[in-house]
Amino acid sequence: MSPIRIVFVVLLIPCIGWSQGNADSSLLSKDIRRVKLHEDIDLLQQSVKNTDFQSLDALQKWIEENTELDHRSKIKYLSGIKYLLEDIVNQLLPNNSSIQLLLAYKQLMEADIKNIPIDGVVEKFSYSINHSLLNDRTVFYENTGLKKARLFNYSQYISLYPEKILTTITPYLNEWFVDGALIIAAKKNPTEFYNYAAASEKPLAARMRKVKDPMIELLCKLSSDSSGRLLFPFIHPLLEKELTYDSIKSISQDGRRFFQLLVKTQVHYQSEIQKGNPPIAHEEIFKLMKRKAEEVFINEINALHDEPDEQRFKIVSGLNATEMYYLMVCTEDIIYTSSFVGLFNRMMQQLQKHTTDELLVEVYFDGFRKFIKMSADYNKLDEFMQAMRVGQAELLLKDFVARLESDPTLEDAVDVANAFSSIGNPLFKKRIMKEVDSNLMVVQRLHNDFGIRIYEALQLLLKAEKDSGKAFAKRYELAVPYFLSKQVLIPEGKLVEQLFFYGDKDGIQSFQNFLSFYKRSKVWKVIKADEWVEIKSLHGVPISIFANIPFDNSNGEDPDTRAQSSLNNYLLDKGLQPTIAVHRGHSYHLKSTLLQLPSTAKIVLLGSCGSYQYLNAVLEVCPNAHIISSREVGSLSVNDPILNTINERIRLGREIDWVSIWKTLSFQLNRGATKNRFDNYVAPHKNLGSMLLQAFNE
Repeated sequence: MSPIRIVFVVLLIPCIGWSQGNADSSLLSKDIRRVKLHEDIDLLQQSVKNTDFQSLDALQKWIEENTELDHRSKIKYLSGIKYLLEDIVNQLLPNNSSIQLLLAYKQLMEADIKNIPIDGVVEKFSYSINHSLLNDRTVFYENTGLKKARLFNYSQYISLYPEKILTTITPYLNEWFVDGALIIAAKKNPTEFYNYAAASEKPLAARMRKVKDPMIELLCKLSSDSSGRLLFPFIHPLLEKELTYDSIKSISQDGRRFFQLLVKTQVHYQSEIQKGNPPIAHEEIFKLMKRKAEEVFINEINALHDEPDEQRFKIVSGLNATEMYYLMVCTEDIIYTSSFVGLFNRMMQQLQKHTTDELLVEVYFDGFRKFIKMSADYNKLDEFMQAMRVGQAELLLKDFVARLESDPTLEDAVDVANAFSSIGNPLFKKRIMKEVDSNLMVVQRLHNDFGIRIYEALQLLLKAEKDSGKAFAKRYELAVPYFLSKQVLIPEGKLVEQLFFYGDKDGIQSFQNFLSFYKRSKVWKVIKADEWVEIKSLHGVPISIFANIPFDNSNGEDPDTRAQSSLNNYLLDKGLQPTIAVHRGHSYHLKSTLLQLPSTAKIVLLGSCGSYQYLNAVLEVCPNAHIISSREVGSLSVNDPILNTINERIRLGREIDWVSIWKTLSFQLNRGATKNRFDNYVAPHKNLGSMLLQAFNE
């Protein structure tokens, strides 16, 4: 056999194999260079549904047999078919669009063959069709209308996805659609628009300033003003001419007056929202109101917690009931119990002849769930409910539990759970449970899966007081929140506990007080290292308590970090995993402790002021931890008894039963300031909101 004959046979084999797979294809190409391309197209067809294969085969045949097309052109247009099929296979197009895609491709191809610009043709088709035809793999790269066609396709894109305008429009700043697109972007997301406009050196910011539109002109003015962030939430009243730019700017210089203006604007915004006309950037008012409530009022009231009320609450003199209501609602995460109680009492005095339900009507029930939850937390809910008109308390509780499924953040559901754990009035508890059952039936009828999950979880959670949380724990495969077994705390027969101390004056005193208890005891032994101490039990269950020594940091150095790091390394080297972790320091040290928190911790005691607000931060590190925290001031007079009680129970081999432990502590700490401090500590089994979040995370 001659060499030429051998080559012929080798080249013929693929053609024979292809013809067996698709009989028509063997007749399609007379040029061996295009056979593989036809094979690829036929193979892709097998993976495509809802496609007119006869039309596709006819299109292949038309291209192949067209005598006006040379080999290069046939390769180009056949490749285009292959690319489109790949897009369909890879699901880059909406369902059932394949037929329209091939129709569009044929029309663009016919125009391209005749050297007609394709920009007029693409206007007939959707964004996704055009994107597939005009993307980086387009076969129409020589067509004179490609640039305009792509511009049209981009205009389709930003019409469909206006939230993408500002991140993608810079290459198109000289095009016809830019003004309209920027107006849409400003209305869609004024905060993002403001941020882009503030980058004055960028081409996009310069282009924004050329648009003749009242809202864009205002946003650009705000972005170039050093006070712009303070004025930004007032976009709506500024555009509506309800307030003037200069008047707001002047008022913003006075913290009290500015907070009062924010409250007034928030109430106005709530009225518009209820009418179905949400003001532009309406959510920004609450954020700024919260910030000013903290900066101007609450931080000072908290700081003066040991001063007489006359001095402590002098700063809120002259505020009305609505303004004090918002002071409390805005600052849940930092307000002390005594601060809330003082403001609550003053709010009630301001109401005078008005009822509390009238107050809620005045604020359009804005934040009412949060306020009910806080009132329950601080033992003021009964007083608030009793100050309502007849029948209104029952309606309020009904609304309190209703429509929780409409909040995807779960914040409203968490507020309901936390409020329930703090409510003492059995009638209120019974009413809430009844409303949970009723709302569960509603969402079941509507087949609202998210709502069913929320109300089913609440239904079990609210029964936790009766069955110690066993049904809830079983349903969500969580540890029972009322108990901790020895097996969980002492997995290897020995308990390891770690405490974090800090070297300021109070921290050093706290450490000395903590250590003195164990030095006096006959059942504990204190072993001192250079940077930490180990306290070992001499009888009962083996326990090792490790605590870093808080060195004086008054000279500006940070020896605590070194000591804590050294202790962490020691525990790691020895393979010791703490199942109890304790923060002993001011709240501003808490973030440092959280960064070092051992993920193995099953009990976490946060002994600092306002630590109740850090439950979620702890759960992110220790998902199943039982957390003890304080709503107000953390105190060694409470922290030490809690810790000693827990350790003694473990040493004696007893289970952790939080109800029993809390009863014991309530009896021990039942006098004066210590009782007030202890009353603000939250036991693990009272953290119902955290349990709800755990259930949803699972």
